[in-house]
Amino acid sequence: MKITKSKSTKINKTIEKKREEIQYKFLIAILVIGVIHYYFFESEYIGSDNRYDLFVFWIPVVIGLFLIVKFNILSIDWKDILPTIRKEKNIFHKIIYLPFLFLMHFMLAVMLFWIPSNIIFDGINKIESNNSLIETYTLKVYDFHHSTGRSGSNLIRFIFKGKKERIRVSYEDIKPYLDKNPDDFQVSIEVKKGIWNYYILETWDIKELSNSNSP
Repeated sequence: MKITKSKSTKINKTIEKKREEIQYKFLIAILVIGVIHYYFFESEYIGSDNRYDLFVFWIPVVIGLFLIVKFNILSIDWKDILPTIRKEKNIFHKIIYLPFLFLMHFMLAVMLFWIPSNIIFDGINKIESNNSLIETYTLKVYDFHHSTGRSGSNLIRFIFKGKKERIRVSYEDIKPYLDKNPDDFQVSIEVKKGIWNYYILETWDIKELSNSNSP
C-alpha cells in the first residue's frame, strides 16, 4: 500500500502535534508539582553551600539545555536561524533573537531539570535531618523586612555562623515589630542539620532583650 506525499505529511504533522501536546502537559505537570512542593512541602532552610549551586542547579540545567537542543524539544528549525536573522530588517529583533532563543531554552531547562533536582535535594535533606539532633541558637536580629510588593516576602534577618540568613514569615507575625528597633530583639531558632551546610528550620521565636526598655 502506497502512501502519498500529502498523506505522509499529514501523518507527520499529527504525530508532531501529539508530541507537542504530551510535552506541554508534562511541562504543566512539572510546574504544578514544583509550585505545590514550594508552598506546602519544601523545608525552610538556614545556611547555604556552593555545592547546591553546582550539583542541584547548574549541572542539571546544563544537561537539560544539551538534551533540549539535541532532541529539539521546542521544534526549532536550526538551519533557518541564521537566514531568518539576515532577512530580519528590524535591528532590535536581530539583536535580541539569539539571546531570546537561549533564554527560552534556559527557562525550559530550569523547569524540567532544576525543579525535580531541587525536590530530590529537599527529600534527601529531610531524610538526613531525621538522624540529627535538634540544635538551638539564639541570634541577634538585624532587620525586620516587610514586603510591599506582591511577589516579595516578609523576613526576619539575622547572622548565622557568619552569614546573613533570613526566615520567611507572615505579615501577622512580623507586624508587631515593624515600628521597633531590631537591635532590641533576638530570634531563637531550633534546627536540624541536613546535608552539606544546610539546616532545616523546626521552630523560631522572637525574644525582646531584657535591657531594651532601660533608660
